[in-house]
Parts: sequence; structure tokens; C-alpha cells
Amino acid sequence: MNKAMKLLHVVVITSPGVDVPIIEEALAAVGLTPSSYTSRATGLGATYLIADGPENAEALRQAAEDALAGWDDLLQGKPALACQTMQQEDWAESWKKYFHTFRASERLVVKPSWEAYEAQAGDVILSLDPGMCFGTGYHGTTKACLQFIDDLERSQGPVSFLDAGCGSGILSLGARLLGYAPVVAFDNDPQAVDTARENLARAGVHDVVLEHGALGEYTPPRPARLVAANILAVVLVALAEDVIKLVDRSGAGGHLILSGILNEQYQEVLERFQSLGAREISRRTIAEWTSGLFVVGADPERT
Repeated sequence: MNKAMKLLHVVVITSPGVDVPIIEEALAAVGLTPSSYTSRATGLGATYLIADGPENAEALRQAAEDALAGWDDLLQGKPALACQTMQQEDWAESWKKYFHTFRASERLVVKPSWEAYEAQAGDVILSLDPGMCFGTGYHGTTKACLQFIDDLERSQGPVSFLDAGCGSGILSLGARLLGYAPVVAFDNDPQAVDTARENLARAGVHDVVLEHGALGEYTPPRPARLVAANILAVVLVALAEDVIKLVDRSGAGGHLILSGILNEQYQEVLERFQSLGAREISRRTIAEWTSGLFVVGADPERT
């Protein structure tokens, strides 16, 4: 009985590793939430979708197949889709083969909870267990966000921080350990919120406000001077006005990190946010992903 309750029904999409970002984007465009990793040894990527139950697995596989149908021209190979089952514990263990300690920025070092690491002078250690949600820091989007967060703290000091789509909580953890306060985070996936709370607690951080909510519907306690929206381009473009509202635009304005954007999609996102008054001051491209740092000026209605 206990094992049955922990059995996960998943759709696994196997593809060349270079296709994983495109597959993620295609799935997100139809409202599906994937998790993925790429094996450095084989170069193969595995993208996962978790079904609500065995009766929904085949429908989810078909939905994923339909979502990928229009993206053939961008893919290097033909993705293979299959319904599988696995123990929830096995899912967590699978991350351990691919997740190892690494330096994400000048000061931030990301360390899985099960590995030992001897910190160097000035290191800020982010110890986490990604569990069943995305966010180890390996991904180019997450790494770029951590670098922006680190750079901004060194240049302007800690300010209020809002993590829109917190995933494993890695950005909130990094921001809080660097001194940002208050820190607020939300995600539309309750599992992500639970995982983020566990990771923050493991690091001894208990004052981050973590809430369940969807972008466009969630209203934080107050706008923040730095907002990180590490989502996907299709969502950022569709909900740009809602993202802008999260930034504290009083006085000299605030900063906004936009991430989760494939390189070829960045121009569309850039133009969309520029039309709303955001001004790009920096960008980073890591592998297939480009992330931008913006200044969002004072709100005329509030000054």
C-alpha cells in the first residue's frame, strides 16, 4: 500500500541533449510543466512529465506528442515518448547521478545536500536537494540569474527580492544568503513550494515568504526592488504587464531579471518589455539560453 502511494506515472521524452531546451519550450507553450536533465556521458536528454495518475498517463503522452508536432524543424532528432512508472525515491535518486558541486558565480557555490565541500574564503554555499522539481543551477538560465543576483548585491547592496516561479528555491536561497531582505517567492506548483521550503530550512533560512500562486494571479505583499522571473519566453511575453507590476518602481526604480529564454526568442522578449518601459542594462548567454537584466523606472502614477 505504501509503495503504491509513492509510485509515479511519468511520460519520458528521450532526445539528443541539444533538443531539451526546445522540447521544454514546446511543452510549456501548451501549459505542461517538464523537468529534465542531460547526461554528460551519453549526450542524451530525458524530459519528464508527471501524470496525475495511471489513468491520465496516456492522455499526457498524447498531449506531449501533439505539442512537439509543430517543432520538428528545430529538433536535431526525433524524440521518443514513453509512459513509465517509477518510485518517488528513484526519481530523487536519479538526480544524484548528474548533480555535483559547482561554482555558479563569483561567490555562490551550489552544492547538493549529499556531497561534502570545503568552502574557500568568500564562498556562499547553496546546499540543496532539487527533489521532484527543476532548479539545480546547472541550467544556463538559473546560473545567469545567480550571477546577476551576486553582481547586483556587490554593486548596490542587498535590497528586497522576489522570486517569480521559485522551483527548488535556489534563487531565493542565494539571494537571502547574500543578504537580500525581505525575500518572497512563489510558484504555481505546490510540490515546488514544498521543496523550496525544505531547501531553505536545510540552510537554516526560515524568514523567506513562500507561497503557492500563479504568475498573473498572485499578488505579493509588496513589489520588490529586484525581481527574478526565470520562467519561459512564451509566459514572459504573454504576462509581461503582470511581471512589470512585481517590480518596485518608486524613486530610481528597481531591477528585473528575465530568464528561461532561448537565444532566438530573446529579441521578442526584449522588445516586449522595452515597450513597457524596461531598459536592458546587461545580458548573459549560456549555451542555448539568454537572460537579461533590466531597470524598470519610476511609475508615473506613484510619483
